[in-house]
Amino acid sequence: MSDAGNHALDRIRAEIDSIDSAMHDLLIRRSTVIDKLIAVKDTQTPGAAFRPGREADMMRRFVMRHEGHLPLTTVEHIWREIIATFTAMQAPYSVISGPAADGLAMRDVVRFYFGFSVPVSEAASNDAALQAMRGKRSQIAVICAESEGPWWQGLCGEDAPKVFARLPFIVMEGRPAGLPCYVAAMSLKDDSAADIRLYAVSAGNGLAAAAERLGGRLVSRAGADALIELPAMVEPADFTAELGVAGDGLLSMEIVGGFAAPIEVSQNAERMEQ
Repeated sequence: MSDAGNHALDRIRAEIDSIDSAMHDLLIRRSTVIDKLIAVKDTQTPGAAFRPGREADMMRRFVMRHEGHLPLTTVEHIWREIIATFTAMQAPYSVISGPAADGLAMRDVVRFYFGFSVPVSEAASNDAALQAMRGKRSQIAVICAESEGPWWQGLCGEDAPKVFARLPFIVMEGRPAGLPCYVAAMSLKDDSAADIRLYAVSAGNGLAAAAERLGGRLVSRAGADALIELPAMVEPADFTAELGVAGDGLLSMEIVGGFAAPIEVSQNAERMEQ
């Protein structure tokens, strides 16, 4: 390489080093505000630091402003690591994951979204994961949405954990950590309105068609028991009417969570749909 080429390379490396130092300085600066944040928000209480609505808004802003060759999922992963770590600094928590047919895919989801600073354990079943959380506000569970059996019954009841997020949040073809999952916790202090509500339903036929006509979907079914997603604007009475059942035809319908609507991004990341 010529002297001119070496000088140009040195300048580029110096620029990279300067950018890296600035990024590190900003992370250090971000960490110094945690004590102030705890004092203002009283987030030292376990579970109080989760703000799924704010996280969703942050991810939407990144999608809208992102450009260049850096993969969008790389940006998402970096910020997920930052969010998970700084949340744990405010109020320590741990993650318990349920099983999945593809154990490696489940592990990828947990580490992609919660990083390596947060303790992670595995449960033998979804029921065990949800049961282990009861009364523990310092623990969250990640459950594979494609799991067999009526696992969502562990979300039923006033004192049971509830779903507060659906993963992946940025939906795009071929993305890493793309296994569909739900994240559940005991009650959070976050008061942001959910875009989608999750219901445990017990009824006869026609659930999938009724949910789709209302802009929702049937997630899973086990006999008469089913898990459905519906837009937050849809009331249970609307679903009952759409289902076309009367009296005791709809045996039960209980809300078991709510979350921000994931973002759907085209493969070339040139457009964003919510």
